[in-house]
Amino acid sequence: MIPFLADIDPVFKVLAPRPADWLTILPEIAVAGLSLLCLLQAMFLPKALRSLIPITARIGLILVAIMALTNGPWVQSADVASFAGLLRQNLPTDGVRIVFLLSALLTSFLAEGFLRERDAAVADYHHVLLVVTAAFMLLVQSNHFVTFFLALETAAVGLYVLVGYLRRSEASLEAGVKYLVAGGLSSALLLMGIVLVYGALGAVPGVTDSLNFTQIGKALAAQSAAHTISPLTLTGIALILGGVAFKLGAFPFHAWIPDVYQGAPTPTTAFIGTASKAAGAFTLVLLATGPFAPIAVKLAPLLAVTAVLTLLAGNLGALATTDVKRTLALSGVSHAGFILAAVTAALVLPGVTAFGYDVEQVIVIYLLAYVIGTFLTAQALVSLPAVEDHRRPQLALRGLLRRSPLLASSLGFGIGSLAGVPPSVGFIAKLLVLTLLVSAKLWWVLGAALIGVAISIHYYFSILREAVVRPTEDNEELAPLEIPVGTRFLIGALTAASIIGGLFVLFGR
Repeated sequence: MIPFLADIDPVFKVLAPRPADWLTILPEIAVAGLSLLCLLQAMFLPKALRSLIPITARIGLILVAIMALTNGPWVQSADVASFAGLLRQNLPTDGVRIVFLLSALLTSFLAEGFLRERDAAVADYHHVLLVVTAAFMLLVQSNHFVTFFLALETAAVGLYVLVGYLRRSEASLEAGVKYLVAGGLSSALLLMGIVLVYGALGAVPGVTDSLNFTQIGKALAAQSAAHTISPLTLTGIALILGGVAFKLGAFPFHAWIPDVYQGAPTPTTAFIGTASKAAGAFTLVLLATGPFAPIAVKLAPLLAVTAVLTLLAGNLGALATTDVKRTLALSGVSHAGFILAAVTAALVLPGVTAFGYDVEQVIVIYLLAYVIGTFLTAQALVSLPAVEDHRRPQLALRGLLRRSPLLASSLGFGIGSLAGVPPSVGFIAKLLVLTLLVSAKLWWVLGAALIGVAISIHYYFSILREAVVRPTEDNEELAPLEIPVGTRFLIGALTAASIIGGLFVLFGR
């Protein structure tokens, strides 16, 4: 037994985390600790003081975001591996942390009043929300399929809970079950692909860990140069990308999105549409430009076709629906097409930039713009009284301008940013992606993107038309909507960000 332990000891010394490793993920540890604090507050605080729980979550998220934006061992300007190569950090992964933290913070603001109106537990929601956020933050730093899969499934299980959170709503429970089934299928595809890649590359000389992204990249580069990549490896990579495409909501793995987004509580819909999409987008970038970069010649046409089909499927689907939540869900599919187009440009022309921003930075900017537009729109929906949250027809928006000019402006600026109306940050984000496509000379993908923008103008502004232009009956009484001070401040801050953010991106470089 002693010789056996002697053999293990050197291995343990190599794999054991260093104190510096823990510092690199201090923001993730802080968010996980914050989730436990919210749970302890729910257990020990008297019922009269449980309103402090969402406040605790928000203050904690703001402090973690400030920490993530300041220089420290958790911010890396160049690629830095930690935990014996399980994680890898760089400036873009640090940037996408802010996307997750901002999404969680805005979801908390949306969820508190929404859940209290429906007599649902606020504390449990925030606990799960923070766990999912921490898992997403770790996911985009993965450099090994073990940490990748564990972080992804931790986040997925939490999202299943958040989607089916309203136990008294049949629509919410149905959406939760649909998401669970579809998510289980995507996880099976992903895991099967990982197993195939692990088995196919495990016998390659010089590869000691065929689950490590760095070693997978080296093995594929050697096999690509020798033209010896096996069909088993390519099949595994295709399955992995299929699982990632599900999380991103790309064609043909987008069929679950309209039903799940419509049935889920609106705050959860906003969180899935932003944080989950950001996780899928950055995971795709991580894999396509990392371990799978040696086969970019094979991946680029596949991603280009998928981008075009995703753009068309999302925009044409949104054109055919009149429910606001379903429209936003299908428009999110089209936004996934823009992200796929940006990744394709990076594969076709490595090092391509737009106005000085590389592809990873462009995607972070696009995701931030999408967060701002989505939550401005969701705030207007949540503030409107509705008998059933999963039924949000466009006709129900009539008279919004008369009832609350503030909510009408929130909806207008949100829709404007999502549609890409200048000078919003959404317009600048789409301009950056289109510039990448021009630089890479992907003219047919560029054409599909421009057609998608033209189609989206119609269905986005049909929502605004009902809220602002279409009149109500002359004798119809419309009670004004009371908007809390906190909501007013949030709408003002996001509106300012939607206008100033785009100018900052262009001229603040």
